[in-house]
Amino acid sequence: MTSPARSGHHGPSTGRPPADQERPARVWSVDEHLEDVLGRIRPMDPIEVPILDAQGCVLAEDVTVAVALPPFDNSSMDGYAVRAADVAEADADRPVILEVVGDIAAGAGTLPHVGAGSCARIMTGAPLP
Repeated sequence: MTSPARSGHHGPSTGRPPADQERPARVWSVDEHLEDVLGRIRPMDPIEVPILDAQGCVLAEDVTVAVALPPFDNSSMDGYAVRAADVAEADADRPVILEVVGDIAAGAGTLPHVGAGSCARIMTGAPLP
């Protein structure tokens, strides 16, 4: 059996090390603790799981595709498709008024021409004009 003095365990009644082990404790900084912990961990080996069981998992590598999906630039939210040059100087004191020339829905086949001074309402997922 190993004695508390040899094992480094604290004494049974005081919660302190035995007198022969008392010495000033060095206080570690947060960065030293972090370095110590991170130095001891290693990445797990990747595993393959069916896609329906992968919720909460982290990818071991990037997913890439040969063809962009969708194969066009699309809107990430509902809003208005405008020309950057038309609104570059706009602010609260100098608003810009644009003519709405149409609506663009997701899956739209034909797109309105958004020329100078115009814009189009655009829905999420719709192709950019």
